[in-house]
Amino acid sequence: MENKRDLIYLAALLHDIGKFYQRADEGGVSKSKFLKDLNKVESTFCPVYNGNYSHKHVLWTAQFIDDFHPVFNNLIKQAGENSENDTLLKLAASHHLSNVQLTELGKIIKAADCLSSGMDREKDSEFVDDQDVKGWDAFKKKRMVSILEGISENKSQNPHHLPVKEMTLSKDCFPKLTFDDYPDYKNLWESFVREFKFIQSNTYRAFSETLLNLLSKYASAIPASTMDFPDVSLYDHLKTTAAIAVCLYDYNNSEKKSENPFLLIGADISGIQSYIYQIVSKHAGKNLKGRSYYIRLLSDTIVRFLLKKLKLYQANVVYNSGGGFYILAPNTDFIINELEKAIKVIEQNIFNTHTTSLFVAIDSIEVSRNTLMHTRGENLGNTWCQLFEKREQKKNSKLADFIQNNYDRFFEPQLHGGDVKCDVITGEEFLPDEKQLIFEGETQFIKPITKQQIILGEILKKTDFVVVTEEEIPYWKDKTPIEPVNLGFTYYFINEADLKEKANELKSSADKVSIITLNGENGSCNFLQTINGINNIYGLEFYGGNDFETANFEEMCTKANFTRLGVLRMDVDNLGVIFQKGIAPERATLSRYAALSRSFDYFFSGYLNTIWKEIDPEKSFIIYSGGDDLFIIGSWEVTIQIAKRIHSDFKDFTCNNTVFSLSGGIAIVPAKFPIMKAAKLSDDEEKAAKGHEVEKYVKNSISFMGMPLNWDLEFPAVEQLKNKIVELIDHKKVLNNSFISKLLLHHENANLKDHTIMNIRTFWLLTYDLSRLKAREKQSEINMLVENCISEVCGNKNQLNGITLKTNYHSLELWAFAARWAELEIRNKQY
Repeated sequence: MENKRDLIYLAALLHDIGKFYQRADEGGVSKSKFLKDLNKVESTFCPVYNGNYSHKHVLWTAQFIDDFHPVFNNLIKQAGENSENDTLLKLAASHHLSNVQLTELGKIIKAADCLSSGMDREKDSEFVDDQDVKGWDAFKKKRMVSILEGISENKSQNPHHLPVKEMTLSKDCFPKLTFDDYPDYKNLWESFVREFKFIQSNTYRAFSETLLNLLSKYASAIPASTMDFPDVSLYDHLKTTAAIAVCLYDYNNSEKKSENPFLLIGADISGIQSYIYQIVSKHAGKNLKGRSYYIRLLSDTIVRFLLKKLKLYQANVVYNSGGGFYILAPNTDFIINELEKAIKVIEQNIFNTHTTSLFVAIDSIEVSRNTLMHTRGENLGNTWCQLFEKREQKKNSKLADFIQNNYDRFFEPQLHGGDVKCDVITGEEFLPDEKQLIFEGETQFIKPITKQQIILGEILKKTDFVVVTEEEIPYWKDKTPIEPVNLGFTYYFINEADLKEKANELKSSADKVSIITLNGENGSCNFLQTINGINNIYGLEFYGGNDFETANFEEMCTKANFTRLGVLRMDVDNLGVIFQKGIAPERATLSRYAALSRSFDYFFSGYLNTIWKEIDPEKSFIIYSGGDDLFIIGSWEVTIQIAKRIHSDFKDFTCNNTVFSLSGGIAIVPAKFPIMKAAKLSDDEEKAAKGHEVEKYVKNSISFMGMPLNWDLEFPAVEQLKNKIVELIDHKKVLNNSFISKLLLHHENANLKDHTIMNIRTFWLLTYDLSRLKAREKQSEINMLVENCISEVCGNKNQLNGITLKTNYHSLELWAFAARWAELEIRNKQY
């Protein structure tokens, strides 16, 4: 039975690979140089509609499997033969035939394909082929629309399309309105096939999971269908079809019968923010990076543990990023019982390691076929909301079982005496009998996990690959193996030389070892070319990291009279609402939810590295990025530049869809300021940005120095004014510094309440002071600046240095803020 599950999984992954191959074939059916035995294959796999064969992409699916029959035959031989009617080729290529023509396994692939797409293939309205409707040339020229274009019913008449190219961490992969050339599917297919040949495995599991990862690289910008609004990628369709197929197979072979054959499992790790920033000593820089990455390892470990216990595949993971994940499972008694047992083990192991600092809320909800097909009033958006609410309720009672089972530990006084020792870095008390490691002196101690995280933060900079194994690897004991919360998965952090040295030893560990490339060299997303596909599971993960030695916090600041750090936090506004309500009910398919989640992970975990490297990597440090948020520390002026670039590129990435926006906060603090307090200050700034409102526009703001500014309506004008002040004072040396001091003094004395000047003396005092400055300075630029300031503060509050803007602020507030910002920048440059 296990072999059949593996066969179903691989067949589902390959069922529409012909759509990729077909677009790369310049000749079409009649002139194809690739298709063999055309008449026989066409009559075997293509359905007949209106007297003609339809859905001819299955011909290329069959041809692809035939092209590589030695590879696939080797897999089948190793796993054991299946019946003649259920070969890999037949299962993958038959999914458009009617049910009476299919075997039981074939019906599963067909049903999974329908449920993934959210459409009934038996209906006439759906029984059409892209090529037949569009015509051969038009069909091949069609590009995929970004999933982000159509969120919240924003279906533009001139949508952004994705470039047809392999995935890289470059802006070249962003959606565009226009292209100079037609898509080059042929070149992309040839690159895919070249790397496909590197997959050399004798097991279904290792082969299929590596193939899934390769499809992510090459099929994420190819439309699964060119009909209507083509915003689902071939990769997401293949992935969700494979997940659904496995679920249907298990459900059909179980005794449980229900209207809800699926189970959507959702989880969220709570306490992440306070855990990461719970660092009380000067050694924050040593621990922050490792501590934040550890959270990622913890989430990944929990997912791997659940997949192992529930006997599921990588494709069953709908989403895993930012400390949260979703898994699609069959609704069987086995799954329900094993899930309950697994949750208890996970919760207990986390409690044993982290006590109450971290908790994972895991819950599930049944899902029907109608939900996936959005019929009979059911849709996936509502189900997503219900699961979210169940998970939140579990968070609210997260310690109930532990308190009940460990009453003494929670409420009885602990007889430690007066000498309570704490971890010098985190401030956490040592538990009774917990090992205490000496740290930089005989009187300072840290916990073993703290030491592990410090080392992790150091070795990440030199890591090319993360090797995950269920068994310890003796020859890599010196690589600081980490086994988060003792769930049976050990992580090794190695470079390319380490991997090449032990390539032969790793071959004997198929299925037990995953070798994950972080980002690929220079953001290339390559993960097979480098290591030549030895007999394990190979994949790629995005990592918001720092791939060379970065300056410490003090060195990040310029060596000036005014040295400050910027502590930046940003995240996507209203993301929960977007996931729950952003996809229209009739379009709410599992594929679209998977694509939406993957898009954010690409930007925050992957592409963010590109922004960081292009701005100033020597003066900034990515502490955390993933899911939909980030935490970056750097020289204060660099963090503002990074935030601005993130906002700008995020708008481009989301097709300027107004439903998407980012808000962030920057705390500007001394270099030796406690990082935990700085994180709290940046959190306060971010909350101010989230609460900022300009007319009907809420959020979409950046806040620093205690003042939130709308990214689009206020920030550009304020930044432009700041630049002008810096130019006149610092560059051209024509404006006196007293302009700033006078402006700030009048702002301080204005007694502003609700953006209104209460001290009316401010108007004539400011006019008098600045007019004298204007009289002394004969430069026309200075006179214009002063005149604008006086007229706008005293009357025209909807302008800033001559630029009309929407704002609720009084002009004096914006002038003063720009002056403060300019002052910081000028002082930062003075040696």
